[in-house]
Amino acid sequence: MLRNPLSVGIDIGNHSVKAVVLNQKKDQLELSAFAEIILTSAIINEQHSVNTAALLSVMRKLKKRLPFGAKKVTLALPDSAVISKVIQLDTDLSDEEAEFAVSQALGASSPFPVEELWMDFFPLISDSFSSPTMTAPYQVFASRKDTIDTRITAIKKAGLTPKVMELQTHALLWLADHYRAVSGMNEHWCIIDVGKRQTGFCIKPTGAAAYHREIAFGTSQIPDTSVEGGDNIRMLSLPEQPSPPSDVRESFTKQLANHLKRQFQLYNSTHPRAALKGLWLCGGSQDVVSDELLSRWLGIEAVWMNPLSCFPSSQKLDVISTGRYSQYAVAAGLALRGLAE
Repeated sequence: MLRNPLSVGIDIGNHSVKAVVLNQKKDQLELSAFAEIILTSAIINEQHSVNTAALLSVMRKLKKRLPFGAKKVTLALPDSAVISKVIQLDTDLSDEEAEFAVSQALGASSPFPVEELWMDFFPLISDSFSSPTMTAPYQVFASRKDTIDTRITAIKKAGLTPKVMELQTHALLWLADHYRAVSGMNEHWCIIDVGKRQTGFCIKPTGAAAYHREIAFGTSQIPDTSVEGGDNIRMLSLPEQPSPPSDVRESFTKQLANHLKRQFQLYNSTHPRAALKGLWLCGGSQDVVSDELLSRWLGIEAVWMNPLSCFPSSQKLDVISTGRYSQYAVAAGLALRGLAE
């Protein structure tokens, strides 16, 4: 049976839209393409919905830089845009009854009306039950329809086919699993995604559920020292912008280290048998965070991740074994996720 082996992961961020294309070639994956379109203005609002017309314009530009036939797309939502909860359901419910029960549970806790939400749910335990009256835990995800539909509309109008909508954390964990598989690593490393408004902390301990926390700390808190008074705020990691002064970089890295220390304490208190051995840093903030200083202050190894380096690449691509590509982490994880469908 013939099928399209190309999987496109698209990460719609605050400052750029990034795409990674993976090609399934028998028993190995190949990096076929990667591209980034820098945004000239914001396209995501505070409610996480996008400006469909603006995103469509970006997607048309992005599509021109993708291989022919690269149409199957996996997207992601920020974790803060998704309601996640675990509820108990009777195991003898029909699909319609289970959906109704989930809607009732969401209605009791969601800040939004249920009719404004798209939801998905699945059992966390797949074993058969001896009694039809037993209950089982179900994972429930929900997000505002407008948050999802604005993205889907733009993707479809650009001539692409959206297949999966994932959480950003899950995309990063897919990438971490692949990293470990390629390197043969057995130690527990955490992914730190340094963003504009917040920093993600995620890890999947062996034999345990994924652990994720969002830290209300990001690069938007760095003052623009090029403006008199230093009152303006900007992102300091875009290619066209100069690197921040060394003292600004050191100060931001130290603040990040202090935030992470608190997260380490919380994580270690609940996962004493899965101690952290290192950090993979990702996001578009390579000019802002010093991995060397972070390693020193935290007492464990911290390195900037190059997510593209763990895939053999097409001969048409430039050498990517070196370089700064950490901003492609989410897109690479999404492309991996798409190949699992």
